[in-house]
Amino acid sequence: MSSLFRACLFALLLPAVAAQAQTNPSFTLQNKGPAAVREFFATPSGLANWGQDRLNGKGLAAGARVTFRLPANGNCVYDLRVVFADGRAEERRALNTCQTKEVAVGDAGAAGAARSFRLFNRGSGPIAELAVRPQGAASWEISKMEGGPIPPDQERRFELPAGGQCNFDLRVRFTDGATREKHGADLCRSPDQAVQ
Repeated sequence: MSSLFRACLFALLLPAVAAQAQTNPSFTLQNKGPAAVREFFATPSGLANWGQDRLNGKGLAAGARVTFRLPANGNCVYDLRVVFADGRAEERRALNTCQTKEVAVGDAGAAGAARSFRLFNRGSGPIAELAVRPQGAASWEISKMEGGPIPPDQERRFELPAGGQCNFDLRVRFTDGATREKHGADLCRSPDQAVQ
């Protein structure tokens, strides 16, 4: 095979290989928690049914990792759910697994950081209502506005729904009726969120 032929073949195959790498949703799941993972589910985002346990009843020990091969059919956005041996569950919604090659679960620090967050009002009027939902979920949970509306340039801490996830959609309604939404806010990494 001549070097010119090899170079031409490589030039023809390279775009196809690069495209396949960009749409490969396979990833490694790492259990960073103290308890074993009993079940793991990964479904295309938005499906109502979690489907079958992808660990096939074998579980995943604390500190262990396993690679999951998902179909390279062009879909990269998945909802993930793990259930630990102690009954606790964690979910990740609308995760792009083509861009994320390792997913860590059971990290106590991350789960603890996402139990509450501070909301800063950078708007010109008071915030009358806050609604929160795990990213990609259908229904909003209205938070109690203890202490009344949040005045401009003020802040307030809010508790989050249980579940251990990090990514949330936020929606605020100002007293004048205007609303603002933030989608996919990572409250583990950014527990302070501002709206205006």
